Formats: sequence, structure tokens, C-alpha cells
Amino acid sequence: MTEKEKQERAELIRDLNLEHMKNNELRAKIRQQESIIKQLRNTLASLGIEDVIEAEIEGYNRPKRGRPKRIDDDTRQRIKELKKNNLSVRDIAKKEGVSIGTVSNVLNNFLN
Repeated sequence: MTEKEKQERAELIRDLNLEHMKNNELRAKIRQQESIIKQLRNTLASLGIEDVIEAEIEGYNRPKRGRPKRIDDDTRQRIKELKKNNLSVRDIAKKEGVSIGTVSNVLNNFLN
């Protein structure tokens, strides 16, 4: 084995040892955090409020479904009324502060 190969091998072994040490440190931190969580759960259970806290956490972490509405029902209604009064889509968009596409979608019932 050449000197260069020996150096490359030594560097590889050093890198593997560093990765191994990092993994062990991460595992230790995870075990520590799991222990803290277990202690907190036991404390909450002894106080009789664990179910309340769990319900709050579930409600807080629950993702919202769908995309939020960009315009409200009142704006939709005004857009439809303005169109009945023969305003152009462009004028309605300017007046309501929305895009031309949004006005078009409302008028075509894409945004109910």
C-alpha cells in the first residue's frame, strides 16, 4: 500500500469515526428529550390535567385544510352586483382591489 493510499484510508477512518460520534451524540440527545417528555407526562398525569393538555396540543397542531379564501362573501356579492350594473371586469377589479382573474372566477362561479 502506497503512502497516499495509507493517508486516504486514515482520513476515511477518521471521517467514519466522526460520523459515528455525531450519531451517538444525537441518540443521547434524543434519549434525554424522551426522558424529559416522559417526566412531564407523569407530572401532568399526577395533576390530572394531561388529557386537557393533550387535547390542546392536538387542536393546535392540526393542520388547516385547503387554501384560505382570498376574498369574503361580501366582496363576491359586490362583484356580481357591479357586473349587473354593466361595469367591465377591469373596472370591477380596480374598484374592489382584486385581480381581473379573481373577478372572472367569481363571475364564472369558480369561487363560490
